[in-house]
Amino acid sequence: MSKLFDEQPGIPPVWQVIPRFFRYPLNAGVLPVLGLISAASALTLVPVLGFFIWLLLWAMLFKLSYEILSSTASGMMDGPPSVTQMSDGIMFKHIGLLLAMGLGYGILVGVVGPVLFAIALGLFLMLALPAAMMTLAMTQSLLQALNPVIWIQIMRTTGWAYMLTTAFLLLMLMSQAQAEAWLLPLVGGSMLLLVMLSTFISGYFMAASFHLMGYLLYQFHEELGIELDAAAVQAGSGSDEAHPLISEANALVREGQVEEAATLLGEEIRLNGAERPVHDHYRKLLLTRNDRTTLLEHDRDYVPMLIHSLGDQAGALNVVADCLETDPGFRPANPDDILPLARVAFEQRRHDLVLKLTSGFGKQHRAHRDLAENYFLAAQSMLERGESPERPVKLVRQLRQRFPDHPLAGDMARFEASFGAGAD
Repeated sequence: MSKLFDEQPGIPPVWQVIPRFFRYPLNAGVLPVLGLISAASALTLVPVLGFFIWLLLWAMLFKLSYEILSSTASGMMDGPPSVTQMSDGIMFKHIGLLLAMGLGYGILVGVVGPVLFAIALGLFLMLALPAAMMTLAMTQSLLQALNPVIWIQIMRTTGWAYMLTTAFLLLMLMSQAQAEAWLLPLVGGSMLLLVMLSTFISGYFMAASFHLMGYLLYQFHEELGIELDAAAVQAGSGSDEAHPLISEANALVREGQVEEAATLLGEEIRLNGAERPVHDHYRKLLLTRNDRTTLLEHDRDYVPMLIHSLGDQAGALNVVADCLETDPGFRPANPDDILPLARVAFEQRRHDLVLKLTSGFGKQHRAHRDLAENYFLAAQSMLERGESPERPVKLVRQLRQRFPDHPLAGDMARFEASFGAGAD
């Protein structure tokens, strides 16, 4: 059964649970997958076809590793759930992240020039890389993972724990190289055993490293706005103590009947409404089937439930973010729900999401009481994204003229004045 460390009085800081990270890949939810990938790596020796098998196996390994990071950050310490939500293309996003950071480094060093700047920037990017990978795991968005503002937020929020985690990650890389140096000579001249053992060692240390990064996010989940749900954790783990209907659905999944499992949960939701764990597991099954149409239909009703019945605006925001990736025109049915979501998105520094939520609000709801605050959040988000101040300042000026008595009029005036556009 999965355990949440916060079932104890408080969450142990990362440095108090170091041995857990090295043992983590031995969990039942991780070790069999690593064994399967390692055994299959023997096929990479097949001419021509071996390259494509190698690519597929590493895609599986990266998907597993990022799923480990994401699930650990959500409180799941016994391995990721059997039904994954991680993108199949996460390896290519990871490669894109490294290439983009490397390209950015080359451009900046080429433009600015001095050796000290090159050294300082290189050290910063090396230090920020774990934060970028954490962001990629939690958002599955390459654009957000490339946002230095988010890197700095994670580093600033986690403080010395982040520095310590980064140091342990480097030590793990050194330990991996040392382990290979010790163990690989044991295989003699067998290329087959060499490939399989090397793959297993790489996978083992990747799983441990990504679990370590996920635990750092888990330790600071409240400050970073990461939601934990013990019931959902149990459901995702396939525990015998999970919701009975979820256990029945998991049994169907193990038999390869994912569609039947999704239908089972969907009917329960349609007829009886169902509890949150059932909704969350249903979403995972739909994502596994890539049934985005049904997922959107479900989420249109699920978002209001999260906001009004469960009071979980952060959870609702994550659902809306998924919907927007499928349908950029998706909005909660009730316009009153836009502002609470936009506030949470702004607090989490997800400024692209603020702009997507508030886009077109004035045209669709010209007299709505939340119009001014929605667009004020949008103006601030434009600046936070690095846009020039002209457009957001103009927008705030128009808001002040239209809503001179709004409770936020003073904040708007100070915002405008800070860019040299004097307040009235």
